[in-house]
This record gives sequence, structure tokens and C-alpha cells, in this order.
Amino acid sequence: MMMGMRVSATILRSAPRSVSRHLYVAGTLLATPIVLLAQTPAQPAGPYAAIDRSAISYSGPGRESAQDLPGKELKIGLILPLSGARKAEGDALLAAAQLALEDESTVPISGGRRLALATRDESGLWGRAPSEIVKLVVDDRALALVTSPDGRTAHLAEQVGNRLGVPVLSLSSDSQNTRINIPWFFRMVPDDTAQAESFAEHIYQQRKFRQVVLVTESDHDGKLGREEFAKAVRRLKAHEPTHVEIASTSGEIASVAARIHELKPQAIVLWTSANIAARLLSAIRMSETAPELYVCYKALQEPFLSAARQASTPKSWVAISGVSPSAPRADFDARFLRRVGSAPSPVAGAMYDAVRMIAASLRQAGPNRARLRDTLASFGEYYGASGLISFDGAGNNQAAVALVPLR
Repeated sequence: MMMGMRVSATILRSAPRSVSRHLYVAGTLLATPIVLLAQTPAQPAGPYAAIDRSAISYSGPGRESAQDLPGKELKIGLILPLSGARKAEGDALLAAAQLALEDESTVPISGGRRLALATRDESGLWGRAPSEIVKLVVDDRALALVTSPDGRTAHLAEQVGNRLGVPVLSLSSDSQNTRINIPWFFRMVPDDTAQAESFAEHIYQQRKFRQVVLVTESDHDGKLGREEFAKAVRRLKAHEPTHVEIASTSGEIASVAARIHELKPQAIVLWTSANIAARLLSAIRMSETAPELYVCYKALQEPFLSAARQASTPKSWVAISGVSPSAPRADFDARFLRRVGSAPSPVAGAMYDAVRMIAASLRQAGPNRARLRDTLASFGEYYGASGLISFDGAGNNQAAVALVPLR
């Protein structure tokens, strides 16, 4: 009988200390611990290989003091939508990051160093986001990056971080980023898989709904959300939902709303941006059947949150990480409200926590990206404004996910 073998191959990365500002980063240099599974006629068909997530690590160079970044500022890089249709989202996330920086700046840093934020705009023409991410690393000398909830931006930052050796904390729920051996990437929020499973179990097992509509946006995140929800439904052997796709440009709102009215669903799963979710909400509210809404993490921002809070119906459900003690969440909520004039979104809470976790890790690691990665990977449990954060070896936030009504 064949015996299972454990194979661990590590490719050492050696990146130059100076990189042209016009560098386009793509590809990955990965260390891939793999478990090979023996197959016999008596065994059910299974994968030939699976990543051993507990073995994921970075064994390359860069920890030596000669690789420390010079200067008195320890910069945290933010890639956000600071213009265009998602500007309100970007402004709110920046405000949350500034609050976190103010809190962390009260604690001294050795060597007289100080914390600072470096921000770049992901909005605009195709191809802008990759160059802006590289500028954060090369020009701004950011020690770590925090991405917006946009899955495409998260993928680009992941490639840059892995190639140039920079830790990336992402607010994207894209499950794919942590399914391969990339030791530089950490996800702060519940992934698409966890959200989809929470939605499906509540819809089909607890509420016993059968008339279900899944609305997805025609972008990267909408496609992945549709795939994950379909998998969750198949695992439950439940009735397949009716799928309705809407373009990222919102010209189809009227036709999609009419289609939803025609279907008379008991439940609607929204896997769209906050802008499209907000515009659909007013039409959904008018439905005679008053369907319940299940809203993906990406949509839990303005303008959807304000629209949902003002609406008495329908009831909306969201999936969040393990609930944290009330003190850090309540304090952040109150201060954000005073600063911005509106209550923070769950995503804003995750941004606040990301900046504080990076800042705390920098005090231990110093101005060195590789040592910072090691410190983040061993952070342990962190109770913050967004809930419990606890990374596994692959950078997943492994805190349990709870389905709660949106307030």
C-alpha cells in the first residue's frame, strides 16, 4: 500500500532593495507545503494534494538589521477608493485608520520613531491600482499595507506583498487569497465561504425558505460570492436559488427590481457593492412578500447602511466575526460618530483594528517587514472594534462567524 508523503518545498525570495517606480508586479514566489494523499480503490475520490496550513511560513531573508527601513517614520500604507463612486467608503475607512493612529501614537516607540499613514487611491482607470500599490511600497516605504474590501485590489496587493516581501492586511472577504501558500497575506474579515454557509444554513435549515433569489454584481467579488453560495446550497442539498446578475454600472436597477417583484422571494441574498445594494433596497422594501435580506460583508458600508437603518422592513441579516467585548466596540463607535457624523460600518471597525494590530507589532518588530510579518503571524487572539481576530497559519481570521440582524 502506498504511504502518504509530506513534501515541503521552500523557494527563497531575494528582492533588490531598490525597485523602479514603474515596476509592474505579478506572479508569486511561493513555499508550498503539500500533503500527498494515497488513493486506493476502497477510498472515496479525494484531492491528490492539500496545503498544510499549519506549515505555512516564510523562511527567506530580510530579518537582519541591515534590511531595516531607514527614517524616523514607521509608515502604514492604505490603498483605498478616495475618488469616484466609492469615495464615501474610502473617506470612512481613512477616518477609522486615523482614529487608530491617534490611539497608537500615545504609546512611545523606541528610537524616537513615530507612526504615520501613507494613502493611495485605487479608483480610476484600469491599471491604476497596481501602480499605486507599488508606490506605497517603493516610494512611500510602507512597512505594511491595508487594502479596501475590493477583492480585485486585494489580489493585486497580495501579489505585490508576496513578490517584494510586505505584509498585507486585507478587508476583502475573497476566500481565494488564503487558499494558497502566501505567508505575507492576512484577512481581517469573514471570508466568502463562511458568509455563504451562514446564510444558507439560516435560510434553508432554520427558516425553511424555498423561494430564494441570489443577486450578484457582475464583478470579481460577485462571481466569487455566487460560487460560494452555490456550494453551500449543494452541501445542504437544498433548493437552488434563482440567480439575478446586475452590472456594476447601476443602469439595470429597474429591470432587476421588476424581476425580483415577479419572483416574490421569501429571502434575497445580496452579493453586491454598497451603492447597488442601497439602490435595490428601496425597490425591495415595496415588495408585497417583504423578503428577508442576507447582505454580504462588502455591502455593509455607506450608502447601504443608512438606507437599511432608516427602513423598518425588510429584516436584514449579516455575518460577522466572533463578537468582542462591548468596551472596545462601544468606544470606537462613539468616537467615530463624533468624528464623521454617522455610525461606523463593520468594515470601518476592521480598518481600525488592522492599523492598531500593525502598530502594536511594529513596536516589537521594529522597521523591518519580514520581522513584522513574523509578529503578525504569531499575534494570537485580538479583541477589537470589529470582533475577535485570530489568524491561522494561512492568514485566515479563524474566529467563529455569527449571523446577526443588522441594526
